[in-house]
Amino acid sequence: MWYSIEESKFECDLRGDFLKKRTSISRKMQTIVLLPILLLGLGILFFGIVLIYGFASNIVRNEVETTTYLLKGCFDLSVRGDYSYEDGMLKKGDINITDSTMLYQVKNNANIDTTIFWGDTRILTTVENEYGVSAIKTKANSEVKQRVLENGENYFSNRLNINGSSYIGYYTPLKNDDDSIVGMVFAGKPASMVYQQIGNIMVVFLAFSIVAIVVALVVSKRFSQKMIGDIGLIKQYLHVLSDGDLSITIDERVVNRTDELGEIGVYADKVSSALKNLIELDALTSLYNRRSCHNHLRALIKQDCDVTFVMCDIDWFKSINDQYGHECGDYILVGVSEMLQESVKDCGFASRWGGEEFLLVYRLGIQEAKEKTEKLLLDLREKVFTYQEQTIHITMTFGIKEMEKDVPYEEVIKAADDNLYKGKKAGRNQVVC
Repeated sequence: MWYSIEESKFECDLRGDFLKKRTSISRKMQTIVLLPILLLGLGILFFGIVLIYGFASNIVRNEVETTTYLLKGCFDLSVRGDYSYEDGMLKKGDINITDSTMLYQVKNNANIDTTIFWGDTRILTTVENEYGVSAIKTKANSEVKQRVLENGENYFSNRLNINGSSYIGYYTPLKNDDDSIVGMVFAGKPASMVYQQIGNIMVVFLAFSIVAIVVALVVSKRFSQKMIGDIGLIKQYLHVLSDGDLSITIDERVVNRTDELGEIGVYADKVSSALKNLIELDALTSLYNRRSCHNHLRALIKQDCDVTFVMCDIDWFKSINDQYGHECGDYILVGVSEMLQESVKDCGFASRWGGEEFLLVYRLGIQEAKEKTEKLLLDLREKVFTYQEQTIHITMTFGIKEMEKDVPYEEVIKAADDNLYKGKKAGRNQVVC
C-alpha cells in the first residue's frame, strides 16, 4: 500500500481523481491499440471477401470454359472427319457420336451441365428444369446466336436463362475442318449452386476472420493468405488444365481441405481424370488412341526393356462395311479390339492406329511376341461374329518388328508397317516378321 490509514481526506480525494483519470487513459489506450487492429481486420475481411468472390467466380468460369474446350477437344482428338446431323444422329466423319454418356459423366463428377448444339438447337444436353423436363430441342437466345454462331466468338455470361433456370455458362463454336461453324458446345452451372458455394466459402472465411481478429492480426493475415493461396492453386491448376495439359495434378493441400474449396479441388481433379480417360481412349474400341499411344511409347522406351511392335489390319474390311453396313463394321471393330486387348494383357498395350488398323506393343522379345501373334491369328480365324443373324468370319494380317537400340521407335513402327504391307501383298491372313 502506498498510502497509510492516516491519509488525509484531501489525499484520498486526490487518489480517487487519479484512479478515475487512469481508468480513462486505459480505455483510451485500449481504443488506440484495438481500433487500428479492428479497422485493419475489417479491411482485410472486406478485401478477402472481394478476392474470394473474384477467385471463385474465375474458378467457375475456368471450370466451364475448360469443360467446353476439353469436351470439344475430346471429339476432335478421338474421331476424325466433319460433323453432320441427320435423322436425329450427330456424326463426326462416319462415327455416330450421339451419346449423352460423356455429358452425364461430367455432370455427375463436377456438377457441370453440358450441351451440344446443332446450329442454335440443343441436340444433346443434361440441362433440366425444376420439374425434370429436359431442354432438348430448345434453342439458344438471340445474343448467343449472334456472338457464337454468326461472329464465331466464345461467349461467357453469368446471367443466362436456360429452360427457366438461371445459369453461369460458357459457349464455344463447334467447327468443321473448313472452319465453318455448325453448332456450339456449352458448359455451365446453375447460378444458385455457384452462389451458394461462394456464400459457403465466404461464411467460413468470415467466421475464421472474426476469431483471427480477436486473437491477433497476424493470425488473421496468415489464415487469409493460406485460403487465397489455395484458391490460387486451384486457379493455376484449372488454367494449366484449360491449356490441354492433363498430366498436371492438383496440390494435395487443396484436396485435403475439409471446406468448399477442398470440394472444388476434388471436383476439378475428377473432371481432369474423367476427361483424361475420354481423350486418351478411342471412343469406339476403348483402346488407346494414336496420340496417347505415342505418349505411352515414349515412357516405355525409357524403361530400356524388350519391346516388339505388331502392326495389324483387318483383311477386306471395306467389303464388310459395304455388305453389312457401317454399324456392323463398328461391331466387328469392337470385337476384334477385345481380342487384341486380351492378347497384350499383362505384357503390353494396344492402340487403334486408324480405321481398321491397330498397333500392338508387347514388352517381350520378338520370338515371344510372334508366338502370341500367331495364336491371335488362329483365334481370329476361328472366331464367329454374329450380327443380325448373319455369321461373319474375318482374318487379319500382321507385321512384326522388334525394337532396336538407338533406333527411333517411329522407324521401327514403320518397319512393322512395311512387313504388314508385305503380308497384304502376299495374300493376307498371315504373320510377317
